Amino acid sequence: MFEKSRDVLVIGLGIFGFEVAVGLAREGINVLAVDKNTKIINQIKDIVTDALVADATNEEALKELSVDKYDAVILGMSSSFESLILCITYLKKLGAKYIIAKASTTIQKEILIKIGADKVILPEKEIALKLAEKIARPNIIDFFELSGDAAVATVKVPSKFFDKSLMEIDLRKKYNITAIILIRDGNARLIRDASVKLIENDELVVAGEEDNIKKVFSD
Repeated sequence: MFEKSRDVLVIGLGIFGFEVAVGLAREGINVLAVDKNTKIINQIKDIVTDALVADATNEEALKELSVDKYDAVILGMSSSFESLILCITYLKKLGAKYIIAKASTTIQKEILIKIGADKVILPEKEIALKLAEKIARPNIIDFFELSGDAAVATVKVPSKFFDKSLMEIDLRKKYNITAIILIRDGNARLIRDASVKLIENDELVVAGEEDNIKKVFSD
Protein backbone atom coordinates (compact mmCIF):
# COMPACT_ATOMS: atom_id res chain seq x y z
CA MET A 1 0.00 0.00 0.00
CA PHE A 2 1.19 3.51 -0.78
CA GLU A 3 2.21 5.94 1.94
CA LYS A 4 -0.22 8.64 2.99
CA SER A 5 -1.06 10.57 -0.15
CA ARG A 6 -1.04 14.32 -0.47
CA ASP A 7 -1.86 14.50 -4.17
CA VAL A 8 -4.54 12.28 -5.70
CA LEU A 9 -6.03 12.14 -9.16
CA VAL A 10 -9.64 10.95 -9.32
CA ILE A 11 -10.88 9.98 -12.77
CA GLY A 12 -14.57 9.33 -13.33
CA LEU A 13 -17.08 11.14 -11.13
CA GLY A 14 -20.01 8.82 -10.80
CA ILE A 15 -21.40 8.38 -7.29
CA PHE A 16 -18.29 6.48 -6.15
CA GLY A 17 -15.69 8.76 -7.72
CA PHE A 18 -17.50 11.95 -6.72
CA GLU A 19 -17.82 10.94 -3.06
CA VAL A 20 -14.20 9.75 -2.88
CA ALA A 21 -12.95 13.03 -4.36
CA VAL A 22 -15.06 15.11 -1.97
CA GLY A 23 -14.05 12.96 1.02
CA LEU A 24 -10.36 13.29 0.23
CA ALA A 25 -10.63 17.03 -0.28
CA ARG A 26 -12.30 17.40 3.11
CA GLU A 27 -9.40 15.51 4.65
CA GLY A 28 -6.97 18.09 3.29
CA ILE A 29 -5.74 16.04 0.33
CA ASN A 30 -4.94 17.84 -2.93
CA VAL A 31 -7.39 16.39 -5.43
CA LEU A 32 -7.62 16.78 -9.17
CA ALA A 33 -11.04 15.52 -10.30
CA VAL A 34 -11.52 14.55 -13.93
CA ASP A 35 -14.63 13.62 -15.88
CA LYS A 36 -16.03 13.96 -19.38
CA ASN A 37 -19.21 15.57 -18.07
CA THR A 38 -18.94 19.36 -17.78
CA LYS A 39 -21.99 19.53 -15.50
CA ILE A 40 -20.38 17.22 -12.93
CA ILE A 41 -17.10 19.11 -13.08
CA ASN A 42 -18.98 22.34 -12.34
CA GLN A 43 -20.59 20.67 -9.32
CA ILE A 44 -17.28 19.64 -7.77
CA LYS A 45 -14.83 22.35 -8.90
CA ASP A 46 -15.31 24.49 -5.78
CA ILE A 47 -14.78 21.54 -3.44
CA VAL A 48 -11.59 19.93 -4.75
CA THR A 49 -8.22 21.50 -5.54
CA ASP A 50 -8.85 21.42 -9.28
CA ALA A 51 -11.33 19.88 -11.70
CA LEU A 52 -10.98 19.31 -15.40
CA VAL A 53 -13.08 18.05 -18.28
CA ALA A 54 -11.12 15.31 -20.05
CA ASP A 55 -11.51 11.92 -21.68
CA ALA A 56 -9.47 9.38 -19.69
CA THR A 57 -9.51 6.90 -22.56
CA ASN A 58 -7.47 9.35 -24.64
CA GLU A 59 -3.74 8.90 -24.14
CA GLU A 60 -2.92 12.48 -25.11
CA ALA A 61 -5.44 13.80 -22.60
CA LEU A 62 -3.86 11.68 -19.84
CA LYS A 63 -0.39 12.94 -20.80
CA GLU A 64 -1.54 16.49 -20.16
CA LEU A 65 -2.60 15.48 -16.64
CA SER A 66 0.98 14.48 -15.70
CA VAL A 67 -0.33 11.35 -13.97
CA ASP A 68 3.12 10.38 -12.72
CA LYS A 69 3.22 13.26 -10.23
CA TYR A 70 0.26 11.96 -8.20
CA ASP A 71 0.68 9.64 -5.22
CA ALA A 72 -2.39 7.70 -6.31
CA VAL A 73 -4.85 7.59 -9.19
CA ILE A 74 -8.38 6.48 -8.31
CA LEU A 75 -10.63 5.33 -11.13
CA GLY A 76 -14.35 5.75 -10.59
CA MET A 77 -15.25 4.85 -14.15
CA SER A 78 -18.07 2.34 -14.42
CA SER A 79 -19.91 2.86 -17.70
CA SER A 80 -17.53 0.73 -19.76
CA PHE A 81 -15.18 -2.01 -18.62
CA GLU A 82 -13.28 -1.70 -21.89
CA SER A 83 -12.70 2.00 -21.21
CA LEU A 84 -11.39 1.13 -17.76
CA ILE A 85 -8.92 -1.36 -19.22
CA LEU A 86 -7.76 1.20 -21.75
CA CYS A 87 -7.32 3.88 -19.08
CA ILE A 88 -5.25 1.60 -16.82
CA THR A 89 -3.08 0.59 -19.76
CA TYR A 90 -2.32 4.22 -20.55
CA LEU A 91 -1.78 5.10 -16.88
CA LYS A 92 0.83 2.35 -16.51
CA LYS A 93 2.53 3.49 -19.70
CA LEU A 94 2.63 7.07 -18.42
CA GLY A 95 4.18 6.12 -15.08
CA ALA A 96 1.26 6.28 -12.65
CA LYS A 97 2.60 5.35 -9.20
CA TYR A 98 -0.41 3.63 -7.66
CA ILE A 99 -3.70 2.82 -9.35
CA ILE A 100 -6.91 2.07 -7.50
CA ALA A 101 -9.88 0.91 -9.55
CA LYS A 102 -13.35 -0.39 -8.86
CA ALA A 103 -14.88 -3.43 -10.48
CA SER A 104 -18.35 -4.96 -10.66
CA THR A 105 -17.37 -8.63 -10.55
CA THR A 106 -14.59 -10.83 -9.23
CA ILE A 107 -13.53 -11.68 -12.79
CA GLN A 108 -13.21 -8.00 -13.61
CA LYS A 109 -11.12 -7.53 -10.48
CA GLU A 110 -8.74 -10.31 -11.51
CA ILE A 111 -8.36 -8.82 -14.98
CA LEU A 112 -7.66 -5.31 -13.69
CA ILE A 113 -5.02 -6.59 -11.29
CA LYS A 114 -3.32 -8.49 -14.11
CA ILE A 115 -3.14 -5.46 -16.38
CA GLY A 116 -1.60 -3.24 -13.72
CA ALA A 117 -4.09 -1.96 -11.14
CA ASP A 118 -2.46 -1.99 -7.70
CA LYS A 119 -5.73 -2.30 -5.81
CA VAL A 120 -9.22 -3.16 -7.00
CA ILE A 121 -12.32 -2.87 -4.86
CA LEU A 122 -15.81 -4.29 -5.28
CA PRO A 123 -17.94 -1.57 -3.66
CA GLU A 124 -21.27 -3.39 -3.84
CA LYS A 125 -19.81 -6.55 -2.34
CA GLU A 126 -18.05 -4.66 0.45
CA ILE A 127 -21.18 -2.65 1.31
CA ALA A 128 -23.28 -5.83 1.32
CA LEU A 129 -20.85 -7.57 3.66
CA LYS A 130 -20.75 -4.59 6.02
CA LEU A 131 -24.55 -4.40 6.05
CA ALA A 132 -24.85 -8.10 6.80
CA GLU A 133 -22.25 -7.75 9.55
CA LYS A 134 -24.09 -4.79 11.09
CA ILE A 135 -27.42 -6.62 11.08
CA ALA A 136 -25.89 -9.78 12.52
CA ARG A 137 -23.84 -7.90 15.14
CA PRO A 138 -25.68 -4.69 16.10
CA ASN A 139 -23.40 -4.10 19.09
CA ILE A 140 -20.41 -3.58 16.78
CA ILE A 141 -20.75 0.03 15.62
CA ASP A 142 -17.58 0.37 13.59
CA PHE A 143 -14.84 -2.04 12.63
CA PHE A 144 -11.38 -1.39 11.22
CA GLU A 145 -9.22 -4.32 10.18
CA LEU A 146 -5.48 -3.95 10.67
CA SER A 147 -2.78 -6.25 9.34
CA GLY A 148 -3.19 -9.95 9.94
CA ASP A 149 -6.14 -10.78 12.17
CA ALA A 150 -5.86 -7.65 14.34
CA ALA A 151 -8.66 -5.09 14.44
CA VAL A 152 -9.89 -1.96 16.19
CA ALA A 153 -13.62 -1.63 16.82
CA THR A 154 -16.14 0.71 18.39
CA VAL A 155 -18.68 -1.40 20.26
CA LYS A 156 -21.76 -0.98 22.41
CA VAL A 157 -21.30 -2.45 25.87
CA PRO A 158 -23.55 -5.55 25.98
CA SER A 159 -25.99 -6.02 28.87
CA LYS A 160 -23.90 -8.85 30.30
CA PHE A 161 -21.26 -6.24 31.21
CA PHE A 162 -23.60 -3.67 32.81
CA ASP A 163 -22.57 -2.65 36.34
CA LYS A 164 -19.26 -4.44 35.96
CA SER A 165 -15.82 -2.87 35.74
CA LEU A 166 -13.20 -3.67 33.12
CA MET A 167 -11.17 -5.11 35.97
CA GLU A 168 -13.97 -7.58 36.70
CA ILE A 169 -14.60 -8.40 33.06
CA ASP A 170 -10.85 -8.79 32.43
CA LEU A 171 -11.05 -8.57 28.65
CA ARG A 172 -7.28 -8.64 28.23
CA LYS A 173 -6.69 -11.84 30.16
CA LYS A 174 -9.76 -13.77 29.07
CA TYR A 175 -10.05 -12.66 25.44
CA ASN A 176 -6.79 -10.84 24.60
CA ILE A 177 -8.80 -7.66 23.96
CA THR A 178 -7.62 -4.25 25.11
CA ALA A 179 -10.17 -1.53 25.92
CA ILE A 180 -8.69 1.83 24.91
CA ILE A 181 -11.43 4.43 25.09
CA LEU A 182 -14.72 4.74 26.96
CA ILE A 183 -17.49 6.77 25.29
CA ARG A 184 -20.23 7.89 27.68
CA ASP A 185 -22.92 10.48 26.92
CA GLY A 186 -21.07 11.39 23.73
CA ASN A 187 -17.81 12.12 25.56
CA ALA A 188 -14.74 10.01 24.81
CA ARG A 189 -11.94 9.50 27.32
CA LEU A 190 -8.90 7.28 27.54
CA ILE A 191 -9.34 4.41 29.96
CA ARG A 192 -6.94 4.91 32.86
CA ASP A 193 -9.06 3.48 35.66
CA ALA A 194 -10.19 -0.10 35.10
CA SER A 195 -12.41 0.04 38.19
CA VAL A 196 -15.00 2.31 36.52
CA LYS A 197 -18.34 0.51 36.22
CA LEU A 198 -19.82 0.15 32.74
CA ILE A 199 -23.43 1.18 32.30
CA GLU A 200 -26.15 0.98 29.66
CA ASN A 201 -25.43 3.02 26.49
CA ASP A 202 -21.68 3.04 27.14
CA GLU A 203 -19.45 2.41 24.15
CA LEU A 204 -15.86 1.17 24.03
CA VAL A 205 -13.08 1.41 21.52
CA VAL A 206 -11.25 -1.90 21.71
CA ALA A 207 -8.31 -3.57 19.98
CA GLY A 208 -7.62 -7.26 19.56
CA GLU A 209 -8.11 -10.25 17.31
CA GLU A 210 -11.05 -9.84 14.96
CA ASP A 211 -12.72 -13.14 15.92
CA ASN A 212 -12.41 -12.43 19.64
CA ILE A 213 -14.00 -9.00 19.32
CA LYS A 214 -16.91 -10.39 17.34
CA LYS A 215 -17.37 -13.24 19.78
CA VAL A 216 -17.41 -11.07 22.91
CA PHE A 217 -19.48 -8.15 21.61
CA SER A 218 -21.98 -9.87 19.32
CA ASP A 219 -24.39 -10.78 22.11
